[in-house]
Parts: sequence; C-alpha cells; structure tokens
Amino acid sequence: MNMLVSTASDELLAFLEDDGGVLAPSQLGTWRVLVVDDDAEVHQASVFALNDAVICSRPVELLHAGSAAAALDILRTTPEVAVILLDVVMETHDAGLELVRRIRQELGLADIRIILRTGQPGYAPELSVVRDYDINDYRTKSELTHTRLLTTLTAAIRSYQQLRTLEEARTGLAFLVESGNQLFVPRDLKSFAEATLGHLEVLLGRSVSALFLGPAGGIGDGGKESLEVLAGRGTCLDELGCSLESVVRAAPGGLLVKARARRAHVFEEGAASLYLGQVHGLDALVYLEIPGVFTPLLRQLLEVLSVSLRVGFENVVLFERLNFFAYFDPLTRLPNRTRFLDSLDEGLAGFADKAWILAIIDVVRFSELNDALGHRSGDLLLTEVTTRLKARVSPEALLARVAGDAFGVCWRPQDEEPAAILDVFSAPFVVRGHAVPLRARAGFAHMAQVPGGAVELLKRANLALSHAKMEGDQHWRFFTEEMESSTQSRVQLLNELRSALNSGKGLELHYQPQVSPFGGRMIGCEALIRWIKPHGEFVAPDKFIPLAEYTGLIVEIGDWVFAEACRQIIRWDRSGLPGFRVGINISAAQFREADFVTKIAAVIAETGVDPARLELEITESVAMDDPESVARQLRELKSLGLKVAVDDFGCGFSSLGTLNKLPFDRVKIDRAFVRELTPETSNECIARLIVKLARSLGLDVIAEGVETQEQASLLDEMGCKEMQGHLYGRPMRADALEDWMRLRGEPS
Repeated sequence: MNMLVSTASDELLAFLEDDGGVLAPSQLGTWRVLVVDDDAEVHQASVFALNDAVICSRPVELLHAGSAAAALDILRTTPEVAVILLDVVMETHDAGLELVRRIRQELGLADIRIILRTGQPGYAPELSVVRDYDINDYRTKSELTHTRLLTTLTAAIRSYQQLRTLEEARTGLAFLVESGNQLFVPRDLKSFAEATLGHLEVLLGRSVSALFLGPAGGIGDGGKESLEVLAGRGTCLDELGCSLESVVRAAPGGLLVKARARRAHVFEEGAASLYLGQVHGLDALVYLEIPGVFTPLLRQLLEVLSVSLRVGFENVVLFERLNFFAYFDPLTRLPNRTRFLDSLDEGLAGFADKAWILAIIDVVRFSELNDALGHRSGDLLLTEVTTRLKARVSPEALLARVAGDAFGVCWRPQDEEPAAILDVFSAPFVVRGHAVPLRARAGFAHMAQVPGGAVELLKRANLALSHAKMEGDQHWRFFTEEMESSTQSRVQLLNELRSALNSGKGLELHYQPQVSPFGGRMIGCEALIRWIKPHGEFVAPDKFIPLAEYTGLIVEIGDWVFAEACRQIIRWDRSGLPGFRVGINISAAQFREADFVTKIAAVIAETGVDPARLELEITESVAMDDPESVARQLRELKSLGLKVAVDDFGCGFSSLGTLNKLPFDRVKIDRAFVRELTPETSNECIARLIVKLARSLGLDVIAEGVETQEQASLLDEMGCKEMQGHLYGRPMRADALEDWMRLRGEPS
C-alpha cells in the first residue's frame, strides 16, 4: 500500500514549490519579532532567550519598543513583522489592548501574530478582546521559560507564515483563504468540529464520510488524553460519541492511531487522517474517506486546509480555556467564587425552604502546612479534600473553591446536623505516603431570599466562620443576626486599637512582680499590655488581644511592646533601680515572622539595653509547632544574650523528648493548675510533675496566678522557688512598681 506522510512544518512550502513561489531557506531572511514592554529586563531576557534561535529555517531578528507609541512607529516603518510579544499593562492598565486595537483597525495589520504577556495574572483580557482582535496567545511572564518561549514563538511564526503564504498564493487558494476565516468563528469544540466537516464537503464538492476526534470531556478543564468522536458525516455518523479506542476496532482505526503517534498527516489509498497539532497538551484528528487514490492536488489542498484547521483549533482551545479559568479553579476543577455566586443567585428561589444550607469551610492553618510540606503536597491535600467533599454531599449540591484554603458548599443535609460535613476531616489525609491530619472550621447560613442575594448570603456564612475562628474551642457556627452588630463593634474596636497603636496614645505597659517566696525578694517582672481609651475606659486584654491576633495586628503590637519594655529598662537603670529581668510575651504570629530575630537584635542595638535583662515568653503550643525550626530560632535568640521561657506550660501536648531539645531557660506553670491548687488534687499532682520535669532538665520554674498563701506554700514545698500573682502584686504602671519596690525595701 502506498503511504505518504506530511508534517505540519512543510505543508505550505510543499504546495507552492512547483510554482517557484517559495524561496530556499538561505534566501528567506529573518523573522522579525517586536518586543513591546516597558521593563528593560524583559527585553534583555528576550534577547538572551532567543539568541541564535532559528525557527522554520530562519533566524529571529528582535525589534524593541518600550511603549505603545514606539511600537506603532516601528510598525509604520518596518515591513514584515511576524510576531509581537506584547505586555498587557504598560503606561496604563489597558495600553497593550489599545495597541492591539490600533494595529488591527488603524494599521490594518491582520497577519501579525500577537502574544500577550503580563506579570499580573489578574489582567487577563476579556474573551471578546481575544476574539475580536485575533490574539494568538496569552501567557504570564513566569510561564515563558526558555523552552516555552521558543515553543510559543514557533507556533506563532508558523501561524504567521501560513497566513502570509495563503495571502501570497491567493489565486490558487482563493476558496481556502475565504473559507478558512469562517473556521475562526466557532468558539466551542463541537461547533468547530461540525464546521470542519462542513468545510471538507464544500471543498470536495460532495458529501463525505468523515470523523472529527477531539479531547474527551472538553477543553476548558484541561481535557483528557483520550479522544472521542465529536462530529461525523456519512457512514461514519454511527461513530459519534465513540472513543478513539473503539474506533480503532473499526476499519479506519489504524490510520488514526498512526497519525496521532507520528503527529503528522497520514494518507493511504481511499482514506486520510489529518493531525491538527497539539495545543496545551490537547490534540485533534480528522478522518476522511474518499474512493480511490488521493491526487497530489487534493492532498495539497487538504494539507493547506489543515493549516487553517490548526489555527482554528488553537483559537477554540484558547477561548474555552479562558472561559474555563474565568469561572473554575484549575487545581480542583471546582467552580470558583464568581461561578459559585452566579449558581447561588440562579437557584436562590429553590433554596428558600431553608432545608438548604450554605457553608464556608476553611482548612485551619493550611498556609503553614503548605510551606512545611511543599506546594505540590499542598495541592494534593486540596484535591483530596475536594474528593471527600464530593463524596459527602449529593450530586445536586453546589461545591466550589471560594478561596485558597476555603470551600463553599450549598446542600441539603440528610437526617444529620450540618456540622457533620466536617467529618470529612476526621481521618488523616494520605499524601505521598504520609498521613497528614487536617482540621477545619465552618460557618453556616440558612438559604433564604435576602437583600443582596448570593453575595449577602456568602457574607453571612463568612461572618459565622469568623466567629468560629475567634472562638478557638468552637469548630463551627451558624449565622445569627447578632453577629452583624457584633462584627460592627469589632471593626470599630479594631480601628480604635490601630489608631491607639499609630498615635502612641492609650497603649501602655504594666508590670507584674515576680518574687522569690524565700524572703519575698523581687527577682523580675512580666510586661503586660494595657489599653485605656482617651475618656478613661479600660479595655480588657481578653477583648482586644484575640481581635489583634485574628487580624494580624498583634505583630505590630508585639513589636511595640518589646521596644517599650527595652526603653523602660533603660529608664529604670538611669534611676538607679536594681537590674531585675523583664519577661515579655511573644505571640505566635510574631515568632513566625521571617525577620523576627533581626528585629529583636535591632531594638537591642538601638536602645542599648542589656539583653541579659530580657526574657522572652513563648507559649508551649508555639514551641511544639515545628520543633526543629523553633529550636534553631531559639538558639539565635540566645546567641544575642536573651533568656527564653516556655509560657502556659502544661496546657499543650509537648513531649519530654521534644522539650529536651529546645533551649529554654525557664518553665512557667500555667495559672490553670495554680488557681485551684490544694493538697491531694489532680492540679497538685500535675504541678508537682511539672516542677520535677523542669528540674530534671535543668530548667528554672516559676508559677503564675498565685493568689493565696496556701498555694505559695504548696509550690514552695514542691521546689518551685519563683512565683507571680496577686498575692504579691497586681500588674501596675512603671512608676507604681518603683513605689512598690521602695515600700518593700527592695535593694537599690
């Protein structure tokens, strides 16, 4: 059997060789590529990436413009520019798209291929712009590695070459040029498939038996490697919807497999398979039956038609991918927030019976897990969460990824509490052979007709989620009307707190003495932040500290507390007070800051404080979060000369082995064990064990929350020789602490 194989790169050249209308490769000159970008580094990177590049037998010649105006000047005076690599955002946010409009409409340059590039993924062009101005491709700059830039540019130059050749061969290819434009009209794959087979029939002037095979499952969500029949004609119509594998078993199957494997057209007697190329990992094939042998002219016509089909296929892929990414999450393939809101609005009337529940489910501390495990493992975790949520709810439920670590669910719970949906997190997730436990919190709202529609409903669920996060022991909350007023109060309080921090008015440090019960000598104090509003109202720490932690303002507050405590130590030194230590609380968010140690060192250097006077107090939960990283950071702090204490000890889940590896100086027994400390109770047993454990590790021990002499005596008997609490003194201003020391006759 006679077999002819043609690759896409030779299609148009082969068609015109007989007419002498195509130059030899050595005579072809260069491909002119115009780089339009206001970033000089982008131009340099392009020169580096395309140095000595040869595409379709020609070297690449780069032209450079730093603005839209400069680009227009070059295009007016320089012929045969093949491709423009165009930055979307330059002088203005739409400078790139405006330049595209002027190129197409004012200059009338329809053949130039345009590849949009941007460093800001959020500036993706509108689908109508891609369609109307024939934009070849859209890429973020981070995507365009050396290989991808060459691949993208090669595809664009081939497209340009094909368009130019078609134009120059107008006489012989008049029909194909005219009909080819019509192939750029369809915007979905099935319409394009039908149009393709229709063009074949017009070109051949007869009805044909033909198939169009494209990605199974569509293009938008990435498609699949398998192909299915999307359109059929004649005797092949019965194959509609069949997979490539099932078509293989029929007569034409072998031809299709050969074309796909070779990524080239394959012609045999009575049949041909056109390979339309691969775009974003997706490919398409056209199968055609014609009695007898393909004449050279017919083969050449089909090869040229396949060029238009490839460009049309590229357009459909680009259009459907843009449409998909506008409404779906590319990782989980779930609807995104925009699509979720649209779906909620569309179905709101049907949900109004309140049997339907809207939930926002947030994966607790996912960003930290993502950093610790790596982004690839983080992505796998999110896809596993998606799988479990899909299995948990019914098919009619709405499920979406509404934020990086948050999912939206609208469903009708069946004979169970809505909170039961959190059971999907009860078992660890297995990622790359490791069991990873995840926790989640949820906010629920009843579906109902409300002013504002889906946006307001989502706001309600988010409010409930915020309350669940604020109340650490509560994993979920249902929305109530009181939450809105509560939220407004918290927002006002947060604004006032931020104002107090910025102005330096209202926030102050109080100091609670730490004493040695043997003789009652003061050995140090703990710096505690207090907030007094301008009109004298005292705001309790348990009101504003959780709010600051939730919003992240706690980092700025913590920085201020440390600096102010250092300044106060200097003031005490100048007044001749003895050199006692000062304990300073460090929040979890503050400790996790990448430049935390650097900031501590800078304040010490700026104030001139003796670091030996400072003791940083870190909660047990922070210490156990990532022991290796924490140990490294603690060693850096101790190298500055500071001491470090583990605060609230006994409330977490630390192990002896882990604690032994962390370079602490002191253990603070949490007030929860001291508050009801009496002989022969569980609290007494726990406190005694903590003292014994600390002493075995060579650590000092201090008990906080000591309020009675009985508690002090018991602790002293256990071997705890440092105490803090109302029995000795409440937190007080710096000047009051000085008076307290003088009244007690503390040595100066």
